[in-house]
Amino acid sequence: MKSKRFIITLFCSVCFVFFALMPNILRAGGDYTFSSIVRFDSVATNVANDSVILAKKHHSPTKATVLSAVLPGAGQVYNHQAWKVPIIYAAAATVTYFAITNGKNRSKFKDEYYNRINGNTDLLLPDYVSYTNEGIYNLYNTYKSNFQLSIIIGIAFYAVQVLDAYVYGHLFNFDLTEDLSLNLTPYYYPTNIFSLSNANSSSFGLSLNLRF
Repeated sequence: MKSKRFIITLFCSVCFVFFALMPNILRAGGDYTFSSIVRFDSVATNVANDSVILAKKHHSPTKATVLSAVLPGAGQVYNHQAWKVPIIYAAAATVTYFAITNGKNRSKFKDEYYNRINGNTDLLLPDYVSYTNEGIYNLYNTYKSNFQLSIIIGIAFYAVQVLDAYVYGHLFNFDLTEDLSLNLTPYYYPTNIFSLSNANSSSFGLSLNLRF
């Protein structure tokens, strides 16, 4: 019973305050109230439009990652960054060239060293007759290290291009433009909307919006 009385009293109090404030709201509102409604309606419309645009531009970072893992550069094409594809394949061709060259030289000097210590003089390379066995072995180790380094660089570059597709897949729907926009807008707010007095007072100011 007490709870019902409390609810009825609270309801009557809210109604009293609302009707007491109504004249001031109508007096101070005018076009401002209407423009505020239009403004909020416009904001709601823009938000709805942005949601539709994002829905149309649904982009999957996972798909970009898988594409780059299967075929290097495919994820970049999916991310609309096809300009990266020539860079990826130029770097891949360079790494492949050094890997093949160092691998061949490693095998060549390995065979040369084994032929020397085993006495296979017929199989020795005539261009390296003046080299000692230690010199041939050092050449073998040098090309072996360069070959291993080429493989490591190739794997690292492959991982980087997959990571690049993943990161830019996440950033696809973000505005990454370098253009900046600065808007300075004056505003007017009547301050007696929530006041019971009839005194007319207003607030003026400037709104600064920086978009980047």
